[in-house]
Amino acid sequence: MLRFASLFLCLLACLPRLEAQLIPGQVIVEWADQKAAATFPKEKDIFLLKHLAPAYRIDLLGISPPPADPDTWLQTFRQTPGVKAAQWNYDLEFDAIPNDPHFSDQWSPTQIGVEQVWDQTTGGITATGDTIVVAVLDGGFDIHHQDLVENLWVNRDEIPGDGLDNDENGLVDDYLGWNFADNSPDHPTDLHGTAVAGIIGAVGNNQIGITGINWQLRLMLLTTVTVSDVIEAYNYVIHQRELFTASNGEKGALVVATNASFGLAEVFCAEQPIWGSMYDLLGKAGILTAAATSNSPVNVDIVGDMPSTCPSPFLITVLNTDPWDEKESQSGFGQTSIDLGAPGVSIYTTHPNDKYGTFNGTSAATPHVTGAIALLYSLPCLDFAKSVLKAPQQTALAVKKALLDGVAPSPGLEAYTLTGGRLEIDQSFQLLGAICGTDEPRVLRILNAFPNPANEGIEVEYQAHSQKRISYRLINPLGQLILEDALPISPWPAKRFYLSLPDLPKGIYLLVLTDGQVQVSKLFFLY
Repeated sequence: MLRFASLFLCLLACLPRLEAQLIPGQVIVEWADQKAAATFPKEKDIFLLKHLAPAYRIDLLGISPPPADPDTWLQTFRQTPGVKAAQWNYDLEFDAIPNDPHFSDQWSPTQIGVEQVWDQTTGGITATGDTIVVAVLDGGFDIHHQDLVENLWVNRDEIPGDGLDNDENGLVDDYLGWNFADNSPDHPTDLHGTAVAGIIGAVGNNQIGITGINWQLRLMLLTTVTVSDVIEAYNYVIHQRELFTASNGEKGALVVATNASFGLAEVFCAEQPIWGSMYDLLGKAGILTAAATSNSPVNVDIVGDMPSTCPSPFLITVLNTDPWDEKESQSGFGQTSIDLGAPGVSIYTTHPNDKYGTFNGTSAATPHVTGAIALLYSLPCLDFAKSVLKAPQQTALAVKKALLDGVAPSPGLEAYTLTGGRLEIDQSFQLLGAICGTDEPRVLRILNAFPNPANEGIEVEYQAHSQKRISYRLINPLGQLILEDALPISPWPAKRFYLSLPDLPKGIYLLVLTDGQVQVSKLFFLY
């Protein structure tokens, strides 16, 4: 287990991921329905360890004694009535203009064009005044660091240190996030997590140390060291964002992104279906995730990597680039799985005990993208800010599109990433801002539906008048209505939504959109 709890361990930050370490006798299960979740386990050698995400019927079970042949046991267990999905639990592997005196030691902000954006916004709040939050999942943090403490998220519904669960979420004193590894409000001091947090959101323009991609924002700290910890933490994040949306900002937190500078080597997303499914659940709430790929020079499309091989449209996957916009020699890659590159070589950032130093690897590249997501959410555009609450999923997809469309092309990345480019925040900011104030279309039209053929879901881009309610219907080859729902009203001229289709049989389907007057349709194939 790599927890990077000391300066010595920091030297390992850009080493290859080790072989994934299975935790003997711990299986994560997603139940098919509430009845199965309530009645299982029945056998004396299988017992409940923890409810990871009760709303989604996801539990952590223990097996005593651990099976001698884990693969065979898991395949058999997956056939148990009531089990929708199951996977083993694993230890994670962690992949590292203002007046701040060490800003001159930071080469990456200039490289990714963030200084031009700072002329218009330095982050922290949306155009409607809502505080932007980023969830950082890592092995621990220095919560007292002078360049981080002012930007830490606090749970406003919790009273610190009173020993009570004030917000009734099952966690006592989760005032500064939560340590899911030890089931505690106290975070261990960890170099890796401290360095990641500093890249995203070290306080800017405070005449201390460095500046993050965002000068002001709130960092939600969540200590995680196993796969089950990650699932629990994602469940916590979803709850906070859904609470914010449901209360119109009075409760919860406007979490717009999570940072995943960790993973499992040579493991495909299909092998971790419950973990992988969390990214769609996050996206449904309006939350994007930036995820690091391997620190080994391998094609993850071929050998696998978790979570960077997950197909969720709400996931942005990142490899490590050097100052010349070349793929760093030890970084993983994949033209299908990896979206873009970002700086990850000798990144000057926060270290524990009010210190600073360099940080390397895809762990350092990824928080540049996470920070970029948060900074784009501070776009000074009222329509955009309103859409964050009214159409969270569509807004998240619009931000991702701007990030990927805005990359700086690099010949050195064409063979290694989907976009062939490196993060360029200034260009992405302009693309997102260009949507504001444009003449909105009056005609309903489906612009694109992809991928087609589709597997587990399809992303739909359409245009419509912002004041008209749009609904969709999905019809199978027999002409039967399969799904029907209304879409949230969005002020964006070009709108997007993701339709999850995990349990439908393969075949040709018809997607129909209507605004009550005009009806348009699109055929696609599900395989």
